[in-house]
Amino acid sequence: MRSRVRSFFALFGVLMLGATALVALAPAAVADTIGPVDASIPDGDPGSLRDVLENEAADGDIIVLQPNATYQLTDCGQELAQVCLALGMWGARWREVRPEHHDPYLVVWMLSRMVRRDELPRRRVVVRFDVPAHPPPNRYWLVLGEGEREVCVHDPGFGDDAVVTTDVATLVAWHCGRLSLGQAQRAGMQVVATPADERMLEAWGRLSPFAGVSPPPAR
Repeated sequence: MRSRVRSFFALFGVLMLGATALVALAPAAVADTIGPVDASIPDGDPGSLRDVLENEAADGDIIVLQPNATYQLTDCGQELAQVCLALGMWGARWREVRPEHHDPYLVVWMLSRMVRRDELPRRRVVVRFDVPAHPPPNRYWLVLGEGEREVCVHDPGFGDDAVVTTDVATLVAWHCGRLSLGQAQRAGMQVVATPADERMLEAWGRLSPFAGVSPPPAR
């Protein structure tokens, strides 16, 4: 019991420190699994998530590590994921994240977990996100394909299918579903892509579990 209480507060603490746990738990609440943690995660980004997952898998109360290097939620973990989703819904409606707390890497990394690879238009899709006003690293390659689900901070060498240049606030608003792709472009986002890939990006902007959560009406 003490281990479960410690596990809950470890994950809850990460959630409160920047919604990092939701990066894993939001998709996992539906899929029941958490994919391998990227080896390419830069220092200072979701490293805390890596530590929490490894520690909690060792305890085995919330998640367990599978032979294929994915993390499986236990029944306890499934219920905790629902708690995290509910907190995320509350936060999306009632809390506004300050711009200095926006993390473009986490946005792209969370997106990488939500795109269904079987719906990709090609065997591999590479989208580069440039956030020039953000401190380096501020260029991220999202690589999705059969057996691939990566966010790289160095050019993976596959060529870019689409390039998105934006500020972090517009990136967050698009990812959260508060702006459509067209609205984000009118706000300053630049997209270089074929019409088919623009439609793909338009759909990606609706993948967040908190898309469609509207803020309360102004008083």
